[in-house]
Amino acid sequence: MELHKGEHLVRQGDSADHVYYVLRGRFEVLLDGRHLVAEIGAGEPVGEIAFFGGLSRTADVVASRDSEVLELSRENFDRLAAAQPDFIQSILRTLGRRLAATTAAASALAPRIADAVGLCAAGQSAVPESLVADLVQALRDSGSRVCVLRARDLPGDVAADDERLMSQWLGGQEQRGSTLLLVSGDGNPAWDRAALRHCDHLLLCGRLDEANAGPVALGELERYAAPLFRPRQTSLLLWREQSGTAIAHTRHWLQGRALHLHHHVALDRPGDFGRVARLLTGRALGAVLGGGGALGAGHIGTLRALGEAGVELDIIGGTSIGSVVAHAYAAGDDAHAMLADYEHFFIKRKALGRFTLPWYSLLDHRHLDACMQDQLGDSRLEDLPLNFFAVGANLSTNELEVVRHGLSRHALRISTAIPVALPPWINAQGQVLVDGGVMNNVPISVMRAIKSGPNMVSMLSPGNEWQVKSAYERVPSRLALAWQLLRRQRRDDDFPRLGEVAARSMQITSGRMLRGTGLGSDLLLKPPAVPGMGLLNFKLGRAQEQAGYEYTRRFLDKAGGLEGIQAWQRGEVMPEFED
Repeated sequence: MELHKGEHLVRQGDSADHVYYVLRGRFEVLLDGRHLVAEIGAGEPVGEIAFFGGLSRTADVVASRDSEVLELSRENFDRLAAAQPDFIQSILRTLGRRLAATTAAASALAPRIADAVGLCAAGQSAVPESLVADLVQALRDSGSRVCVLRARDLPGDVAADDERLMSQWLGGQEQRGSTLLLVSGDGNPAWDRAALRHCDHLLLCGRLDEANAGPVALGELERYAAPLFRPRQTSLLLWREQSGTAIAHTRHWLQGRALHLHHHVALDRPGDFGRVARLLTGRALGAVLGGGGALGAGHIGTLRALGEAGVELDIIGGTSIGSVVAHAYAAGDDAHAMLADYEHFFIKRKALGRFTLPWYSLLDHRHLDACMQDQLGDSRLEDLPLNFFAVGANLSTNELEVVRHGLSRHALRISTAIPVALPPWINAQGQVLVDGGVMNNVPISVMRAIKSGPNMVSMLSPGNEWQVKSAYERVPSRLALAWQLLRRQRRDDDFPRLGEVAARSMQITSGRMLRGTGLGSDLLLKPPAVPGMGLLNFKLGRAQEQAGYEYTRRFLDKAGGLEGIQAWQRGEVMPEFED
């Protein structure tokens, strides 16, 4: 039974009189016709739960590319199961894995690795041959077997407009075990359309500077391809001739295009293609940096040690101070520049050191905003060389707010809006946003929803159990506090202050969220706090950075350095590390 891309195999609510087995292609499982809950590929059954349980179909199953299935009625299934016991065992193993995954799932579905990628020009510029060659080489260097197919590779007895023969031929190429890269745009429209219908993933390629004049209209083939793919199946590669050319106006490319990720590459820098290849094949290394106030200098030390060891991060994000450090890394700053900016921002400028009347917040947000404006200007997230995300908490929807586009200073202001200490951010829809640490201080679930593959998690902790020498009874009354303020007296006890309580409260979510989400095969780094370090003690930032650096060096030594990290990225087990 053959299905074209976009056709329904089963519909939610229908009776389950048949079970299916995917021979080639791929299918999406959609709850209520909209919410993607699973993807099913060749060699896997479809509809087995409802079939065995005598239930109605629980979701729609739609072909995400031209596909072929084996359709079995109950009578035919019983006959086949009796003749081929291994067949029923295969289905039962798949059923068991799916049930186990459903039970353990605590986060969004990670993107499935594409078996067939369609390369399609975006905008008005043709895709350079050198780009295709560099991408293919990068895919092979990443460990993938790649089969590049163009219209000229079609056998003489297969016409591109013969859907049945074309699908069979492409399916045969895929069964050889290679990732297919189907290149369009060679002047054969029938091939272009048939090839794109066979793909799991659409990789659009556009020339960055086309956006200099404003939004870029969809090209002719791009208009055909766009409706065939869901956003999570679509990415945009924006190329420029030289790495020295500044990245700008990316937002004009993103307007009118529903995308999962976009990538920036320079044709004179092959390493950029390596990053794209790893993201396409599930080998990209992501980093998630947790919140923790002044302790964030430890993240800088961790990144310094990783950089010295030759470890490349392909995508990065974080919460609160973690988002600030992650943004600097995504912008291309080295650790020395990050630490210099940290000290300038928090110590010299005292961005969090100017108080105000405590009606909306304790701190003067206008001073913080001015410092951010001076440091970040009008830079935008989509123009960063690496994909980046910041996390906030949306108090209007009670949901995590993942920020991946827009002005950098706005994204970081959202992610660092510590309740009480700073006023919340109000977005264009009138929603109230605060520091992401309120909901998820270590947002590994966000990274997993964006990409497949390995991740490093850097989690900050103030250290030992928080104990103070003061007592509740010593909290001054309104009059006593007013008298102290008038006389400018400083209290000599260590009763917790508002800002510190707010910051500490968000640290609680770190361990709890990791336990709930599960670390899996991802790596957890926990840079230690230096003696006397507090969440707001930015003056110890340089010592904290050094502590993070030395800790990560010890971790890398135990892991076997760069070779050990690369082995882990390939799926080998990393030895446990206790510092």
